[in-house]
Amino acid sequence: MSTTSAENGFDFALPGTWWLVPVDDPEVAARSITRAVEQAVGRRDADARLRAELRGRFTDVADRARTAGAAQVHLCHEIVPGVPLPATLTVYWPRIALRASGESDPALALRAVLGPPDREGDDLTLDDLPTGPGIRRTRVITGSAAPDGSAPDVTTVEVDYWLATPGGRVLLLSFACGMPLLADQLVELFDLVVRTTTWRFPS
Repeated sequence: MSTTSAENGFDFALPGTWWLVPVDDPEVAARSITRAVEQAVGRRDADARLRAELRGRFTDVADRARTAGAAQVHLCHEIVPGVPLPATLTVYWPRIALRASGESDPALALRAVLGPPDREGDDLTLDDLPTGPGIRRTRVITGSAAPDGSAPDVTTVEVDYWLATPGGRVLLLSFACGMPLLADQLVELFDLVVRTTTWRFPS
């Protein structure tokens, strides 16, 4: 699937099958999530619990994204046909101005406005992206899969890419996947997606 939006200012290509969830309207988001879950799991009565768990997880992602002012949310169905991948991609335009850092170099400006990483080794500057410099930050987080804490804890790999735009803004591509044993492979996959990003600001 390919995502193109001159209005939003960027393009990127997502391999395999992903669903775009509108985050602005909770009702529209709920209908979109229900359709995505039914496509992924089917409608058999025996799978009702799995559908409910997925709806809850995806709804939590959409709600959190809406609260944080996300521009887009994408839910991954599969990268390889027949092999589901429980990954999400949330896109933000953070209210960060690189010019405020006082640094003329975009890579240095990014580091100045983002501050130090939470843990040593989680921070990597990407100097060879087609869009210009970026910073990748990786975290592994353990917590409840349900907002109210009623579900068992799950471990999630979160990979954030902070990209400097030509106009001095920052685009954040935030990936997450509940498969920590595949953390290295997931980072490689997400790197590939980020390297397809191009800027398409309206003229």
